[in-house]
Amino acid sequence: KNAMIFTLMLIGSLILISASGEKKLNGIFTSLMLMGLASVSAIIMTEDIFNLYVFYEIAAITQAGLVIASGTENAYKAAFRYLLIGTMAGSLFLLGIALLLSATGSLSIGDMQIFLANNPATPAIYGGLLMLIIGLCYGGGLPPFHTIKVDMYSRAKPFVASMLQTYSKFVLIALMIVILKLFGGLSYFNTTRGVLIALSIVGMVFGTVMALLQNDYKKLLAYHTISQGGYVAAGLAIGTPLGIVAGIFHGINHAIYKSALFLGAHIVSKAKSSNMAKLGGLLPFMPFVAFMILCAKLATIGIPPLNGFQSKLLLVDAAMGANIPELAIIMILVSIGTFVYMMKAFYLIFLKPCSEEQIEEYKNIKISKYSVFSLAILTVLCILLGIYPDIVVDRIYPFAKDIGINWALNK
Repeated sequence: KNAMIFTLMLIGSLILISASGEKKLNGIFTSLMLMGLASVSAIIMTEDIFNLYVFYEIAAITQAGLVIASGTENAYKAAFRYLLIGTMAGSLFLLGIALLLSATGSLSIGDMQIFLANNPATPAIYGGLLMLIIGLCYGGGLPPFHTIKVDMYSRAKPFVASMLQTYSKFVLIALMIVILKLFGGLSYFNTTRGVLIALSIVGMVFGTVMALLQNDYKKLLAYHTISQGGYVAAGLAIGTPLGIVAGIFHGINHAIYKSALFLGAHIVSKAKSSNMAKLGGLLPFMPFVAFMILCAKLATIGIPPLNGFQSKLLLVDAAMGANIPELAIIMILVSIGTFVYMMKAFYLIFLKPCSEEQIEEYKNIKISKYSVFSLAILTVLCILLGIYPDIVVDRIYPFAKDIGINWALNK
């Protein structure tokens, strides 16, 4: 939990630094950012499931507010749709908590865990589990709510999207951990595990296929975020100590390199377009930025010695260790797809020949030193955690060991 909180606060600080170079943003944006950091931190730390719901709702409202702060008509529509769907999903999530309360007589996650482990399942418990999964899918951006998240990420300003995806990944991890704590050791969780893995695979494959079809860079990054969320959910759904470590570590890594990619997109957007077909030839005008974006792209593909390689390797090991080789193969194939669209995007933005008119326009681009500073910090972290993954893994493993499942023993 400490590793997630530290990563959350670090990325939040870097985004606020980047935003300080934006003249149109005001104190409301900063307030929403801080409210989001506080609510997601509370979701990670709380041991009371009703408090978790309260902060879950605050986090959803905060994310919609940050999208509205982007100030375009499309951003308003995306935020409204997100809140409209959230009204349904949040209500079902609360209903699930009520069902579990009626069955267990407690809102404490620890007390619920003890009750569920020592009493037979009832329809109320099954219903509560189903409602928690619906809340998980909405808050974490898993199918069937993934397109709502894509709309949010692609409509918001890129540096705002970097914060939104960070919130979503940590909400996903926190809710998956709660589900594992409550139901992971129970016999009927094996079916639930299959459902969660299936949802993860749909997210991975759908995100990759849609990203391959995009010409708009922000939409490409938005679909890529859904794909990588599938990796995180898959690792946690495996449920073994190694799977939990891999899922949390990949969530942390994804928050880092994806924030770098969105910040890079924010810098690139100074060229007045996010349509990759209208860009090209930016490398001579921002070589240092191009290098850092390339590092983040290689990290998300899973190229050593960057952090994405380490967590994806752990995810594949976890899938093989849990005797799910099909999942490991899908992860590898999705990484190949990620390589294709990430390298295509890099070529179209930085390497493709451009016209003389574009070159004259690029000469007037003003790059924010605040955004470059934040991007540099995130790039260093991609390299550092790729070379020394134990900095994070050693801190996650004791926690994962406590809640991990030995499926061989359960059988």
